[in-house]
Amino acid sequence: MITALPGPADWIDTALECATRRERAVLALVTGERGSTPRDTGSWILLTKNTELGTIGGGELERTLIEAGRAMLDGNGAWSRAPMQCALGPDMRQCCGGVVQVLLEPVDADALDWLSKAKQQLASEGYIRIAFDKAAREQRPLIITGERAEDHAAPDEIMLSFSDDRPRLALFGAGHVGRALCTVASQLPLRVTVFDGRPDQGAQVPKAANIRVDENFDPVLGAQQLEGYEAALVMTHSHSLDYALCRILLRQPGLVYTGLIGSESKSRRFRKALKKDGLHDLELSRLISPIGRNGPAGKEPGVIALGVLSEVLECCKAGKRRLRSSTATAAPLNEVRHG
Repeated sequence: MITALPGPADWIDTALECATRRERAVLALVTGERGSTPRDTGSWILLTKNTELGTIGGGELERTLIEAGRAMLDGNGAWSRAPMQCALGPDMRQCCGGVVQVLLEPVDADALDWLSKAKQQLASEGYIRIAFDKAAREQRPLIITGERAEDHAAPDEIMLSFSDDRPRLALFGAGHVGRALCTVASQLPLRVTVFDGRPDQGAQVPKAANIRVDENFDPVLGAQQLEGYEAALVMTHSHSLDYALCRILLRQPGLVYTGLIGSESKSRRFRKALKKDGLHDLELSRLISPIGRNGPAGKEPGVIALGVLSEVLECCKAGKRRLRSSTATAAPLNEVRHG
């Protein structure tokens, strides 16, 4: 099992597990930043007596906060919410030079209620807003719902929002390159689902929290039912299966990245055949092949994975920027109607 890069809200499940076991933990949250800082607001690290999950950027800042959290766990100091402000230059001797506001939030059996509500709302709504009272430090965090959902924080409150907005990548093919992609992707802000018709290949996919193997073992069915994904990569063991998948995926305007492994020759043959099969020029323009052109040179699986996943992340970021700038009334940029 690979230790994956935690997602933006993964602390909720782990903290809830600690509370359920009646095991104490301390959650360190970045609640604000000014100037150059190693991580953004909402970054976190969860500390138990023997483990650390997440990161707020490393260096002296993280070491100091880990020490403060461990002191709370050891009973040195109050077991209550503790806001802190750290000037990275004068206080921490870090060259970033910015200022970071951090909150240390104790987690114990009494946190079961608010953590359970947080998990439930995240599952149902896709996001949560949590208010932490700086004055009433013994008061449990408040999960904001209903009419207060769009409120600004009260003077003594710190309001933080969490959602898992990591792009979702559908990976068709669990061969040697696909498995290398999963290994690299485990350390990236991505959620990957692997589709492969061969159970023995699916069993070899590296296990990580952000990697899932589709249990239906039917790539074509997976492509037909693909919803909520931003990117797709086609690299199966069969050119005919690759072609069938491209026919389906290129007609899905929600995908901002559709990549096909192979040479320039394969790309030309596929584009010509797909056009004969009725795909429009706009749909064909969505096909990225060969993949990873701007990555490092090399045919090793890990080298290919590095270039391709960099390409995927860039396209997904660009897609988010376009989505934010488009108007609510505008037609989808990639929409094509078939007669």
